[in-house]
Amino acid sequence: MKILKSLSLALFIGAAVAVPPLPTPIARAQVGQIDLQPSMAAIINAGSRANKVKSITKVPSVGVVRLDFVVTPLLGSGVPSWQEYRVLAQRNAAGVRKLQQALMANPVTRDALADHGIEAWQVAGAQISSKGSLRLYIFSIWERRPF
Repeated sequence: MKILKSLSLALFIGAAVAVPPLPTPIARAQVGQIDLQPSMAAIINAGSRANKVKSITKVPSVGVVRLDFVVTPLLGSGVPSWQEYRVLAQRNAAGVRKLQQALMANPVTRDALADHGIEAWQVAGAQISSKGSLRLYIFSIWERRPF
């Protein structure tokens, strides 16, 4: 009986180890943890930020934040996992889709995404500065059309 309990515990612990996502083909730097409030706000407000994309005439810089970046959160840190970000993006699918379409419709932002190896379907949210700089919140391991 002790052997059975030990074996089942070992199997349970072995199954709990997560497999990290595959690396993306283009290197994207990301330092440290994802900021919780800005990342969630970028997804929730994706639809309203799509309207700002139309007025962008120059993109001086692009920042990329991978929402599926594997981190080991500290106990009780409250940092959502990438699955929780995905659920949030799916709940706001109409706004996310509107943002993706706006990024592709504007030739300046479309070129900026291409320069950084990002496809519009990867974008779940964005922050847009008054000067046109973009901070894109992306999923690099989603299937091609997640919504």
